[in-house]
Amino acid sequence: MKPVMRRIRRADLSLRASAIGVLPGPLGDRLGDLLAHGRRLATKISYDGKQRRFQNFCTETLPTEYHLRPRSFLPASERTVMMYLAHLSREGRVSEQSLQPYLSSINQMHADAGFPKPAHGHYLSLLRKGYADIEAEERGTPNARRVPVPAELMLAILRLGLTTPHLETLRMCACLVLNFCWFNRADTGVRLQRRHVTIDGQLGITINIHGKTIPRNQSWTLLRRYDAASDPDDMVATLLHRWHAASAVFQSKDALYWTLGAEVKLDAPVITKWLTTCANIVDFTPPDGEKWTAHSLRSGGASACQALNVPLFYIMAFGVWKSMEAVQRYLNAFILPSDAAWLFFGWLRPGFSPSPIHR
Repeated sequence: MKPVMRRIRRADLSLRASAIGVLPGPLGDRLGDLLAHGRRLATKISYDGKQRRFQNFCTETLPTEYHLRPRSFLPASERTVMMYLAHLSREGRVSEQSLQPYLSSINQMHADAGFPKPAHGHYLSLLRKGYADIEAEERGTPNARRVPVPAELMLAILRLGLTTPHLETLRMCACLVLNFCWFNRADTGVRLQRRHVTIDGQLGITINIHGKTIPRNQSWTLLRRYDAASDPDDMVATLLHRWHAASAVFQSKDALYWTLGAEVKLDAPVITKWLTTCANIVDFTPPDGEKWTAHSLRSGGASACQALNVPLFYIMAFGVWKSMEAVQRYLNAFILPSDAAWLFFGWLRPGFSPSPIHR
């Protein structure tokens, strides 16, 4: 067993002990299993690394680098967390925008052990504002802001995928277009398996979504219908058909949908890498102060829909957002309607068919 998995196993046992104590027999075993499975493995791995970093700060970094006495990391005080953030600020490796997972991991560690959460409060809020301000002063320029990817860029990538003779480029284009059309998060995109994709010659393409907001014991299928009014040349479906056929020779039904050859695993950051590569190929560059990442595909698709006056509850349902507050963080009101947006999302516009079946 890998070291990280051994640590996660110990954390699960500690969580069980904190929550239910010693309860022998099948009931205790099932209770322990339920608690252990209450958090996704990817979340556990993320928390494991960040919690160990905090522990190392409290026990080793403080005495060796700052000549201060070690401090308790469990339970930790708000003061200890503030000292830790000051250390991260001095290191300059973690931006203020990336702090929340570090604080969440500390709070979760305490909640699992039955202690109050120390990583919040008035002084922590004030400290984070100062963290951002000093970060801007020391770097000289503000961090680039992530923005929705333009539908025009995605149309250029779609056309690239339809014409490229290179399988690697086809893969990148098909992945980016699918994630844009289904508002996928990066982790949802890389976990997609071949069996999750159903292509129906009459209805359209269905994706069985597996994401962090969807219970693992439920299927969540989303059908993108063929629509001659918005995509008369069926460009989106043709691209995905092209990848589906090209990848069939080396993928089993349980293989990850974007793997090539001997690859067995892909990580979420690869989506950002592919987006950057394809944008360079089609000669698109974000304006100064902005950047496009994997999450820009999710916000870009949703914002393009909003520009076309697609009803908000349609956007929420197709993007699997559970609240109005959640979806609004992804919407940019300054995205304008365009022919490219219409090609990708015109099928979501409500209305009557121009050629009724019954006359």
